[in-house]
Amino acid sequence: MTDIHNTRLERDAQVNHAIALLGAEARQGEIADLGSPAPNTFFSIDPEAALTGTFATAEDGLIRLSYAASRKPRWCALHLTAGGIDLAEATVLGVICKSQAEAAVTFRICLRSGTPEGFVDTFLPKSVVAFAQPSVHVDLLRLDTVSGLPKQAEWREIVLFFQPSKADLVLQDFRVFIV
Repeated sequence: MTDIHNTRLERDAQVNHAIALLGAEARQGEIADLGSPAPNTFFSIDPEAALTGTFATAEDGLIRLSYAASRKPRWCALHLTAGGIDLAEATVLGVICKSQAEAAVTFRICLRSGTPEGFVDTFLPKSVVAFAQPSVHVDLLRLDTVSGLPKQAEWREIVLFFQPSKADLVLQDFRVFIV
């Protein structure tokens, strides 16, 4: 059984723990709205898209996704809980991602911040592109240049918004850092 306790104290500890749990234990299942492939993670799927697909964790990396939709989804996302990270003293939020796909697949990474009114999405500047060969993507969000990003939030998530078309993708590694 996987240890679900997180003993790290850094600002990025909760989200990186969620990522570690994603790759720690082999699980398989259907991709479904609000379905959870591992503790502290969940899918968000446009209900009008009639998306069907499967996931497998800890197989070729963190997670393999294979999906298609009868109607183009407005969104298909994987959410990683990040806690109420205080960004008041932070300068940069960054990600490092290693991925691979049968055919080129793109996705965007977003920092979602919970507010009393709902949430605020702040997208990292670049799109991730997964290719047939493993590729590494690095992206940074300079927090002092982003307008509208709450420095304090009730909760935060890192959200991966996958391309709204058929895809077969392996997320081999994913790390978040905050400095």
